[in-house]
Amino acid sequence: MNYIDVCEPNWSAHTFERMVKAKANPFVFDKKYEAHHILCVAPVTQELLGDKKIRGAVEQTKWCINKELNMLAMPLWGHTVKWYCSIDQGGGDIDVDVGAPPFKNIPQHDFDHNCKQGYTWEVEEEMKKLVQEIKDSEHKLKGDSLAGALDDCANDFADKLKKRGKRKGGTHKAWKLAQQEPPDPNWCHPFSMASDSKVSSVGFPARNFQGKVDQWINRIAQAIAGP
Repeated sequence: MNYIDVCEPNWSAHTFERMVKAKANPFVFDKKYEAHHILCVAPVTQELLGDKKIRGAVEQTKWCINKELNMLAMPLWGHTVKWYCSIDQGGGDIDVDVGAPPFKNIPQHDFDHNCKQGYTWEVEEEMKKLVQEIKDSEHKLKGDSLAGALDDCANDFADKLKKRGKRKGGTHKAWKLAQQEPPDPNWCHPFSMASDSKVSSVGFPARNFQGKVDQWINRIAQAIAGP
C-alpha cells in the first residue's frame, strides 16, 4: 500500500474540480485529499540523511517515512470552499445553512505549511535536535531506539496539528466567525498548520474574506465548465 492509500480518510469521496492549464492539453481532474507526511520528507532527508557524521547510526535504523503513523489526510482550501459553497459552472455562493464537513478541525494542507517559520520549519528544527542527540549519544541512538524517537516525534506533531485544528472552537465555528461583521481577525487560526504566533493571514485575510471566497468559487466554476 502506498503513502496515499495508507491514510485514505472516510471523506475521500469529497473532491473539488481542479484545472491544469497546460499549454498543449489543459485538463480537469477531481482533486482528492492531500496525503501529508507528518515528519516532512524534505527536512528528514536534509537533516538525517544529509549529515555524514551520523550516517552509521542512520544506516542501522529501519524506519519508513511513508508508514501509516507518519501520514495524515488533509484538506486543501478547495475542499473547504467546495463544501461550504454551492458551485456550478456559472459561479456560486456561500451556503449559510451547510453543516460541518467530515474533515472538520483538520488544518488546510496549503495554509502555512512552507511559509517562513511555518510547519516545515518546525519539523526541520526538531530534526536538527534529533541529529544532535545522536551525536551526543556517541551514535548509541540508532536502530530501534532511533526509529522509536522518530515515531515519538511524528506523534507529537500529529497532536500539534489536532490541537491547532481546534483553535477558535474548530474550523466550522471559525468559518462562521469570518462571515460576521466585523469578521474575527483570527478566524483562520484553526485552518493553519503553523503555531499560534506564526499563523499568516496573507492567503485568506479576514478583511477580504468574501473576495477570496469568490476567487475560489470562480476557480472551481471554471474547472467545472472545463478547458
